[in-house]
Amino acid sequence: MLTATARREWLDWAMDIFDIQVRAVPEGAWDAPTPCREWNIRRLVNHLTVEHLWVPPLLAGLTREDIGRRFDGDQLGTDPVGVWSATARRSRAAWNRSEVWTRNPVLSFGPTPADEYAFQLTADLLLHGWDLARAVDEAGRLPGDSTSARTVGSNLELVRWVHQALAGQIDAWRVVGIFAEPVTVSADADEWTSLIALSGRRPDWCPEPDTGRRSAEREDRNR
Repeated sequence: MLTATARREWLDWAMDIFDIQVRAVPEGAWDAPTPCREWNIRRLVNHLTVEHLWVPPLLAGLTREDIGRRFDGDQLGTDPVGVWSATARRSRAAWNRSEVWTRNPVLSFGPTPADEYAFQLTADLLLHGWDLARAVDEAGRLPGDSTSARTVGSNLELVRWVHQALAGQIDAWRVVGIFAEPVTVSADADEWTSLIALSGRRPDWCPEPDTGRRSAEREDRNR
């Protein structure tokens, strides 16, 4: 069983990976498609930003009723990278307080041990880090950017931990629509590829023709 220190290190690592990919988004690519079918890059980054806006108040003992609707909708404004970065710093600071690891923050499905909450955030950062990296790869990385989707799964110990833990609970998450059905991969696929497939993602994802245009049109209709 992982200690709180180890879980904190994995959370930090996954957040670092996601942060790298946010900073790699080329100018003008925020409407580009991602492996998350209905989300372009901006909506994906907003999703993770909102998740981490919730962290400080939930770890402080507030409930969803206390917090209300303040984090609904787009939170990125005109500075997506800056808003994400500031939010991530506050989330890290909240997890840095040792006492929060003994608490049971009240999530949407009820009181949850802090270490399980940390795992859920870690898995989400890791998987969405891959989504974002694939989207940036397809949109065209900036000159000199050596990161890519391949680097997201480079922490093999973390990948193994997330894979094993998620495999034991993913069916319950599928029931509520969090994950799609698993994708079939070869029996000799590496663990990172198997994790991507387990989560319902195609490891060979690439945008469909005109996906970017359709995503932008949906955004226009929602504004």
